[in-house]
Amino acid sequence: MDILFKEYGRIIWKRKWAFLLIMLAVTSATVLDTSVPLYYKAIANGLAKEYSDDTLQLLMLNFSYMIITYAAIWLSWRALEFGMIPLEGGGIKDLEIRCFSVFMKQKHKFFEDSFSGSLIKQAGRFITAYERIMDWIIFQLMQNLLAITVAFVIFYIEQPKFALYFLIWVVIFIAWSVSFSIWKLKYDKEVAEWGSKVGAIYSDAISNISVVKSFALEGSEKKRTSETSHIAYKKRRFAWILMFFSFAIQGLLAMGIELLLIYLMIQEWKQGSFDVGKYVLFQSILMLLIHRLWDFGRNFRMFFTAIADAAEMADIFREVDVEVDGRAAQQRTIQKGEISFNNLSFSYGDNHLFHDFSLDIKAGEHIALVGQSGSGKTSLVKLLLRFTEPQSGKIRFDGIAADDFTLSSLRSQISLVPQQPELFHRSIRDNITLGINISDETLFDIAKKAQCLDFIEKLPEKFETLVGERGVKLSGGERQRIAIARAFLDNAPIIVLDEATSALDSLTEQKIQAAIFELIKNKTAIVIAHRLSTILQMDRIVVLEQGKILEEGRHDALIENSGKYAEMWEHQSGQVLP
Repeated sequence: MDILFKEYGRIIWKRKWAFLLIMLAVTSATVLDTSVPLYYKAIANGLAKEYSDDTLQLLMLNFSYMIITYAAIWLSWRALEFGMIPLEGGGIKDLEIRCFSVFMKQKHKFFEDSFSGSLIKQAGRFITAYERIMDWIIFQLMQNLLAITVAFVIFYIEQPKFALYFLIWVVIFIAWSVSFSIWKLKYDKEVAEWGSKVGAIYSDAISNISVVKSFALEGSEKKRTSETSHIAYKKRRFAWILMFFSFAIQGLLAMGIELLLIYLMIQEWKQGSFDVGKYVLFQSILMLLIHRLWDFGRNFRMFFTAIADAAEMADIFREVDVEVDGRAAQQRTIQKGEISFNNLSFSYGDNHLFHDFSLDIKAGEHIALVGQSGSGKTSLVKLLLRFTEPQSGKIRFDGIAADDFTLSSLRSQISLVPQQPELFHRSIRDNITLGINISDETLFDIAKKAQCLDFIEKLPEKFETLVGERGVKLSGGERQRIAIARAFLDNAPIIVLDEATSALDSLTEQKIQAAIFELIKNKTAIVIAHRLSTILQMDRIVVLEQGKILEEGRHDALIENSGKYAEMWEHQSGQVLP
C-alpha cells in the first residue's frame, strides 16, 4: 500500500485545489442532506395538529427552508462534479503516463521474463484502482463519517440514550466491515493474480496465433486456458462466498439497530415523551444511515479489491533493478567508433558465459562473430547495447566507458538490425522514420537503398499502409528490409547486423548486399551472420565458443589455420554455416 499512497498521493497533491473543492462540496452536500430530516420533524408535528394560520405559516416556512437546502445540495454536487474532472480524469491520464514510464525503466530481461498481456492488464488495473479508491474515499469514507457525525449530534440533542446505542452500533458495524475486509484481502489478491494469469495465456496464444493454427493447437490451448480459468473461478468463488457472508452479518446488524430503535421509541411513546415528529426524524436519519453504511460495508470490499488489483503493478514500481544512468553519465558523442571489451565477466545465474573476455574493434572496422548457439554472440550484442550489464570489466567507446554515456545517447548511436525485426502497428512511414520528420524525397531514397521501395509502391496505400500488430501483414523479408531502412535513416556510427539477411531469398539478398555494405561504409560494424557471402568480406572474423575467442582473422587466413572456422567451412551447406 506504500506505493499506492505515494503514487496516488502525488496526484492528489498535484491537483490539491480540485481535491479541496471536492472535500468542501461533499461536506456541504452531506451535512445539508443529513439535516433535512429536521424539517421533516417540524412538518410532521405541524401536520399532526389542527389547522391554523400559525401552523400553516410554520409549515410553509419549513417548506421554504427545504427548498433552499435542496438548492444548496444541488449546487454542492455540481461543484463536486466540476472538481472530479481534473482529479480523477486528469489523474488517470497521469497514471497512464507514469505506468508507461515505469515499464520503460525496466531492464530488457524483465520483458523477456514477462507476458506483455499480463503487464498491460496489471497497469490497467493499477490505473482503474485509483478511480475506485478515490470514489470510495469521497463517496464512502468522507460522506459516511460526516453523516454519522451529524446524525449522532442530532440524536444526542433529541435523545442522548438513543445516540449512545446508535454510536455503539456504528462502531460494531464498521469494525466488522473493516476487520473482515482486511482479513479477506489475501484472497482478493489471489483472485487478481489468477486473473492476470488468464490474461497472460490469452496474450500468449493470440500473439502466437500462427503457431496455434499451423500446428492445430486450438484444442490444447483451449484446454490450457480452461484449466487456468477454472482455478481462477475457484479462487473467485471462495472470495465471493466470504463477501456474501459479510453481507449477511451486515444485514443482521442493520435489522438489529432498526428493531432496537423502534422498540425504544415505542417505550418512550408509552411514557408520553415521544412525538410523531421525533419518530419521523429518527426513522429518516436511520434509514439514510443504514443505506449509507450498507453501501459502505459493500464498497469497503471494493476498496480492498482495488488495492489487491493494484498490488501486482505496485510490485513493479518497487523494482530497484532498473535501467538508470550513472552519476557520471552524460550525453556524449561517439566520434570514431572504436569499441573495446575489456576483461568482461558475465554470467546468467550459474551459467558463466564470459570470464576475463577482451576484444578490441578499431574505428571503421567490420567484424563478423561466428560460432555455435550459446557461444556468446547475442550476449555480446546485449552487453554492447547495455540491455544487460557485466559483473565485472568495462565496455568502452572511443576510450570512454559505456556507463559514462547516458543510455539514450549510447543507444541512439548504435543501429541494430535484428534477425526478427519488430514493427509497430502503424504505417510503413512511421515504422521507418520512428517519429523523425523527413521529406518524402529522403524517405523514397532510403527505401530504395534498403530495397523495399518496390514492394511498398505496390501496396494500396503505399507508405501509409498499416502493417498490423508486429508487422503481421508483411512477409519476413519485407519486415527485415524495413528494419534496414531504419538503419539507413539512423546513420549511427556503429552498426550491428544480427542475421540481417536471414529472412531474404537469394535474389533479394544479392540485391541488398551492396546496400548493406554501403550502410556500413566508414562505420564500425559488428555482423552476426551465417551467410558466407557477408562474412567473406569482413575485415576480421571472430570465432566464439562458450564465451571464449578460439581464433580470429580474415577468411583465407582462418581456412589456412585449419581450426574451428575451417571445420565449420567444411560442413557448410548452401553457403549457410551449421
